[in-house]
Amino acid sequence: MKRDQLILETEQRLNRARMNPHFFFNALASLQSFAINETDSMAIAENLSKFSHIMRETLENTYREYNSIQQEIDFMTEYLELQQMRFPNKFTFEILNSVSDSDSILIPSMIVQPFVENSVEHGFANIDYKGFIELEFSQQGGNTVVKISDNGRGLGHQSLKSKPYISRASQIIKDRIYLLNLKLKTNAQFSIQNNDKSEKGVNILITLPEIYDHENLSHR
Repeated sequence: MKRDQLILETEQRLNRARMNPHFFFNALASLQSFAINETDSMAIAENLSKFSHIMRETLENTYREYNSIQQEIDFMTEYLELQQMRFPNKFTFEILNSVSDSDSILIPSMIVQPFVENSVEHGFANIDYKGFIELEFSQQGGNTVVKISDNGRGLGHQSLKSKPYISRASQIIKDRIYLLNLKLKTNAQFSIQNNDKSEKGVNILITLPEIYDHENLSHR
């Protein structure tokens, strides 16, 4: 069991390092184009700062198993703002947070990004309306709940090219939740489904135990 757990933890560390390289290449190209066409040097510096911060956080998350909710919110805000630079006027986003102690409550690092990336790269592909992503962090019954929603094409309407990525992202999160439950003896859960209120969009629900940064996680 320990050996299998070690193998799975190693795989998860590698997966955390595998943010889609196309994002970095395309973001750099967008930054180059932005720098050529933009006369506001402060705006150029701000976007370069966001990009370098995302690069640094991605590298650190390779070894950091947990982030505070506030760290995750800050990371996703910069990530989505850079995606908006890549895809001008393609989508808007909102991040809602009702967690009382966002700086102290932890969630597994990079647990949100794969699904948000799928919304931007695939869910909003070839739509004739503006996309919208909502991230919501809340507390319910002693758990931390993360909800990711979009108004994109939905699971059944995304291209065959995008479906392997969705399956891979889902499997990565399932493995991480399995590890979390194994190590902390909890009952974290994850679900993904089409929006039942309309024909558009996907709802992803991740239910996690409340974990505080002062806890010794290795002995739980």
